[in-house]
Parts: sequence; structure tokens; C-alpha cells
Amino acid sequence: MKKVIILFLIITSAIISSCKSSKVINNYATTTDNIFSLSVGMSLDDVSRTLKAEPTDLYSNIVNNQKIVIYKYRKNYQEVPTKSKDDASYLRGGKKVYKDENNLYVILDSKTNKLLYFITDSGRKSGKSELNQSLKVKLKN
Repeated sequence: MKKVIILFLIITSAIISSCKSSKVINNYATTTDNIFSLSVGMSLDDVSRTLKAEPTDLYSNIVNNQKIVIYKYRKNYQEVPTKSKDDASYLRGGKKVYKDENNLYVILDSKTNKLLYFITDSGRKSGKSELNQSLKVKLKN
């Protein structure tokens, strides 16, 4: 009887594991570490697999033939106990913590569904100041 139960459990687990999709992701937000692994030309499935997250929103720019796919991401921080803040061993160690949820905008070509470029909320904010600085320089010349 025990052999039948063990055999049943093995067969059941094999069936369940074979039914899993190759896309198994289900994470709500990705990390900055995963964002650095993206590269131009990836498909939408490759992007989701690399980020280990599913998109949260989608927009279409018909004029430029682009899809804008939005993912959530969290920045990583180092958690250091208060009483250990002056301890040298925590300069490169400590527990990784992810917080400050932001948006990652992945821009794909509508026709080929390939990654063209991506930008984060932080990149958009700092990009505005960079653009303003370059315009000021142009106006002074």
C-alpha cells in the first residue's frame, strides 16, 4: 500500500511540474539588477523572463509604431541594524532590501515586437534636467 501511495505522489508531482508554463514569472515588481540585463532586440517574452515580472500596463504610440510596456521595479538598499551602523563589516554587507517602487518603461517596435529602448521614472526625471541644461547652453551660444 505504501508503494502505491509513493508511486501516486511521484506521478502526480510529475504531471503538475510538466503542466507549468515556460513563462512562470508572477512577480509583481522587478529589481534594478534585472533591468541591467536587458538588451536591444529582445522580444517581449524575453524582457518579461529577464525581469522576472509581468507588465502592469501597456500603451500604444500609433504615430511612431511603438508599444510602451510598463513594469514595476524596486530599488535595492542595504539594511543595517542601528547598533551596527559604525561597524566596518556592514560597508559591503548587510541584508538586501527592496523598496521605493517606480515604473520601468520598455519601448518595443509594434511590428517586430522587439525592444528598442527603456527608461525608468528616475531616468525621466534626471533626463529633464539634462535636457534643460543643454537648452540653456544652446541659448547662451
